[in-house]
Amino acid sequence: MDGFISLGLSLLEWQKYVSTNVQSLSGKMPFSSAVNFFLTNHVTQAPVVDEDGLFLGIINSLSLMEQLNSQVQNPLKNYSGSLLENFVEKPEIILNIEDGSKQNLQQLIEQKIPLAFVINREGRLVGEIQLCFVAKALDQLLEDLEYFVTSVIESDHNGIVAINAQGTVIFYNNSAEQILGIPADKVIGNPVQQFFPDSLAYQTLVTAQPQRDVHQIYGDKSFKTDFLPIVTQDKVIGAVAIFKDITELKAVSDRLSHSERLTATLEAIVDNSYEGIIVIDEQERVQIINQFFLDILELKEEDVIGKSVLEVSPDSKLPETLKSGETKFGDTWQYNGKDYLIMRAPVEKNGKIIGALGRTLFKNMEVAKMFAKKVMRLEDDLAYYKKELHRFNTSQYCCKDIIGNSPRMQSAKTLLKRAALTNSTILLLGESGTGKEVFAHSIHEASLRQEGPFIKINCAAVPENLLESELFGYAEGAFTGARKGGKPGKFELADKGTIFLDEIGDMPLSMQAKLLRTIQEREVERLGGTQPIKIDVRIIAATNRDLHQMVIEHKFRLDLYYRLNVVSIELPPLRERGEDLELLTDALIERINHRLGTLIEGVSEDSFTYLHSYNWPGNIRELENILERAIIICDEPWIQPWHLSLPLRADNTGTQNMEESGRQLLDSLTNGETLKTLEEGLEEAERIMIHSALQKTQGNKMQAARLLGIHRSALYKKIAKHRIIH
Repeated sequence: MDGFISLGLSLLEWQKYVSTNVQSLSGKMPFSSAVNFFLTNHVTQAPVVDEDGLFLGIINSLSLMEQLNSQVQNPLKNYSGSLLENFVEKPEIILNIEDGSKQNLQQLIEQKIPLAFVINREGRLVGEIQLCFVAKALDQLLEDLEYFVTSVIESDHNGIVAINAQGTVIFYNNSAEQILGIPADKVIGNPVQQFFPDSLAYQTLVTAQPQRDVHQIYGDKSFKTDFLPIVTQDKVIGAVAIFKDITELKAVSDRLSHSERLTATLEAIVDNSYEGIIVIDEQERVQIINQFFLDILELKEEDVIGKSVLEVSPDSKLPETLKSGETKFGDTWQYNGKDYLIMRAPVEKNGKIIGALGRTLFKNMEVAKMFAKKVMRLEDDLAYYKKELHRFNTSQYCCKDIIGNSPRMQSAKTLLKRAALTNSTILLLGESGTGKEVFAHSIHEASLRQEGPFIKINCAAVPENLLESELFGYAEGAFTGARKGGKPGKFELADKGTIFLDEIGDMPLSMQAKLLRTIQEREVERLGGTQPIKIDVRIIAATNRDLHQMVIEHKFRLDLYYRLNVVSIELPPLRERGEDLELLTDALIERINHRLGTLIEGVSEDSFTYLHSYNWPGNIRELENILERAIIICDEPWIQPWHLSLPLRADNTGTQNMEESGRQLLDSLTNGETLKTLEEGLEEAERIMIHSALQKTQGNKMQAARLLGIHRSALYKKIAKHRIIH
């Protein structure tokens, strides 16, 4: 930025902003008159001149007040004979009207002085200049420069690719599309290594070392490429690759011996007003030069053609290119106080160097600097657009997507809203298909982390040997086939957001220990890595298994269970919230209609009666599947019972189990001919019912408790009381 300010100062006609309407005071003025002047005019300072108008210094109201306050009695009387010249102070800065604008204004800006007085070479007061007016003029001038340079960059025919500090492509012009053969919309916003695994631009970003004159071939074209780091305030914020098509230059060199083709080539070169071209022969004489270079040298073509290039430009390095035969890109050439980036290449014929060619890369160095500024601005824009894109791609559901007015659902939704406002870990419990994932999405959407990422992973769906790398990522070279540069895990991706660990009960014990450490320390360590990575993640876990029983059976870590079970939300199965069945059915039909493009109006009353008779072991997921099938085969506005293909009702099995339990109970209550007491009979009946419920649910104590209509903790106590082993 300092370079742009320096350029702006050199172009600014600063004398226009010098105000000559300044009231000065005479050094021979009595002290009391000066006091009256400040009281009358309400100014803080004024310039003081002698009888010849020479600038003596300044006097300010604060100094006068300090002098008056130093006298206890009759301060004005004590200074009545004093002249103002005895109290003159030297100002912080004095500007000379004859000095250059850059010299004067730069020290005015650097020292942040709001007002400075201007004198001429004889020392007489000319006027004053205010920093605020200069700043406004400079700001407008810099905007004009930026627009000019940006227009030049956009019209540049060289391929330009820029990446930010993370290696993401943020600039990719039309010439780069043609050179590299990849559309810009596929490249911009993605890591450069995704398309160019051996990217030298990324290498330059990492090493901060420029790489110049790199010869590259794409298709049938040859290029010389510069890879330059973008550095500001000693910090590398990106890198840029500039592809220069040297195919044309080589073609020009090969065609120098063919006069009929040389004319067409020279016309194309001369017509290019955005870069300079100069060609010398083997005797170092100028053979070709375009108007761009002539304007820089302030010469005419007839004054240059045929003369030695060193006569035209004593500092030219084209003779060195002629001798060495090496192509140089990105060298600087200074002329009349201006810097240019130059490319130099030998002209060959039949393997022999017969000349040398010079070509500018930018119109001037300021264009290159403005290009760097453009890259930084694009990086800021990219960060903004990524943030906006992230805002639209986080959670898919919110609280309004949770359908149900039953008491248990209302209680679950109330607990959801309270827990969402905290950062506590949440454990979602419920059978498969009860909507645990919808709850997880809704918690994230209602939390303070809603602008952050929402990352989900199904612990049961990922193979055990891949689960660690999926959760915690891996470092480069961690295993055969590992991606270059490594890969972040789900926890890293969820930083500042939420991670949803579905089917946590199926996580292997070996992974549970590492997950426990991640929750405790709030940091992860990549597979094969050596350094921990701090994370800020809110954890939501879900399972349809009985974690407490798994802890007893040593299939789930007790300490991890306590870490996860900070806030637990239990979602009721569909069979226990029959009053919500109609609301769910209507909402699901609307969703399926939207997805399939159908126009089903709803379900008939007979169909609702039929749906209520079913036990719904698959819960809401099963209901949606049955409704979707009914909609597909339904050829009328309303779904009828015969459209619903419900599985065999589970009531039959339940009835048989109950009948068997009844027979067992009757047999147990009569021991031969001796009838047990009522208390013993009740205990025996309780034991048989608990045992039957456990058999029916295949040992799932949560489902057995629901079947018996008691709380799970009460079931555990009764199991222990009756010493039931299942």
